Amino acid sequence: MWRLVDLVSRMLEPDERDAVRGDFAESRETGGQALRDVLGLVVLRQAGLWKDWRPWLTLVGLVVPLGMLLSLVSRRMAAGSAIYAWLYLNNWDWGYVQNPGFRHDLAGDMAAVFMEYGTLICWSWTGGFVLGSLSRRTIWVNRALFCLALLSVECWGAPRFLGRLLLLPPSYASGPNEAVFSGEFYRAAFPWIIHIALVLFPSLWGMRQGFRRVTLPLPLQMILWASAAATMFALVAQNLAWWQVRTWDTRPPYLPHLPSLMPLAIVGPIGYMLASAIGPRRRALKENNT
Repeated sequence: MWRLVDLVSRMLEPDERDAVRGDFAESRETGGQALRDVLGLVVLRQAGLWKDWRPWLTLVGLVVPLGMLLSLVSRRMAAGSAIYAWLYLNNWDWGYVQNPGFRHDLAGDMAAVFMEYGTLICWSWTGGFVLGSLSRRTIWVNRALFCLALLSVECWGAPRFLGRLLLLPPSYASGPNEAVFSGEFYRAAFPWIIHIALVLFPSLWGMRQGFRRVTLPLPLQMILWASAAATMFALVAQNLAWWQVRTWDTRPPYLPHLPSLMPLAIVGPIGYMLASAIGPRRRALKENNT
């Protein structure tokens, strides 16, 4: 019980958390009574925060849309990469390696799949970082609702209009890829593996980094947020049906051929690493000069 009390008390502000722990140390309350008291205090403080319009704006404008978008992108990438995984892993023969054409196709397919996976990790991390930076005191509630949005789309699907807007893959119950998704692993387990490993964990890691970010000088803050904005723009634009069609279309260019924005995904993490590396050095140099 006391471990739960310590865990729940982390949702309070540092000064108030220390005061509450001091009161519990001096009192003779049991662990259950302390847990009840700290839960009531946490609920009271969180309810007070949600009386302002800013947390609701973050929830409606970022938490839910971002969770649903990342979940849908993860589902599409999992469906596409499952075909390559089944093709090579379930039908592997070492004799194929002697064929130069097979080696060329294998290298190209692996590079394409891992590029998609790396892009999804960068998108997820940057989205979590932005969410953690903007939520601050409501991070606990927003984190739970973000995870709920991620899991709900994966469990129950997304609204039909989002599927059309983001050009989700069709059902593979029949057609040339029926053999791939006839088994339980590639139809059910594989999407969850991609979802948890490439979306959920990087997002939570990004939230942790965004919540704990130290105050940086204005130029470094501008670099950091410009990098995050570039990555978020790439996430939204690249996954719109219009952008995807104009990126893949090889017919005569009656309409402008749009470039792939996937390379911009790495800009957000790079901006964070640069700001994190330069910031402490600037502070140390300033302290030495003073």
